[in-house]
Amino acid sequence: IMNKGLILLGGGGHCRSVIEAIEHSGKLKIAGILDPGAEAGQTICDYPILGTDALIPSLHQSGHAFIITIGQIKNPAPRIALFDLLQSLNADILTITDRKAVVSGRSTIGKGTVVLRHTFINSNVTLGNNNIINTGAIVEHDSTTGDHVHISTGAIVNGNCHIGNRCFIGTGAIILNNITIADDVLVGAGAVVLRNITKPGIYHGNPARII
Repeated sequence: IMNKGLILLGGGGHCRSVIEAIEHSGKLKIAGILDPGAEAGQTICDYPILGTDALIPSLHQSGHAFIITIGQIKNPAPRIALFDLLQSLNADILTITDRKAVVSGRSTIGKGTVVLRHTFINSNVTLGNNNIINTGAIVEHDSTTGDHVHISTGAIVNGNCHIGNRCFIGTGAIILNNITIADDVLVGAGAVVLRNITKPGIYHGNPARII
C-alpha cells in the first residue's frame, strides 16, 4: 500500500501529460521521477528527478508506488521491460484516470493503464495492463485491448473491436466496429481500418493496408 508517494518512471513529454492527470485527481502525491537521461536534482513540472531506474527496488522497499510515464509509439519494449520489472518486485503499479475523462462504470481498466483527458471509455470496455489511452481517444462499447497498447490522440475504436497486445493505434485513426487486430500491429495516423488485421506489421491509409 502506497504511503510514501508516487514515483513516475520516465521524464519526457508523456510524463508531463500524466502529471496533469495525477494533479487533476487530487488524490495522489508525486514523490519524484526516475529518468536515465536526466540528472538528479533537475525538475520536471516542479517535481524532482531522483535518479535512474536503478532506484526502483529500493523505492519499492520504502513503500512507494509507481506509474510508467515513458511514451510508446513505434516500440513498446521499454514500457514492457519496466512493467515486467515492477511485476517481478510485486510493486504497486497504479492506474491513472484523468477526472476529465468519461469512463463507464461498467468498464474495466487494467493495472498501470493511463486514461488521459477528454477520452471516452464506453460500457463493457476492457482495457488491458500498461495501456495509454491518449487525449481525446474514444473506445466504444464492448471493445477490448490487450496489454501494452497505445491508443493515440483522437483515435476512434468503434464498438466490439478487439485489439491485440503491443499495438499502437495512431492519431486520428478509425477502427470500424467489429474489427479484430492481431498482436504487434502499428496503425498509422489517420488510417481507416475496415477489415480484420491478422498479421503483425505497419498499416497505413484508407483503407488501411500493410506497408
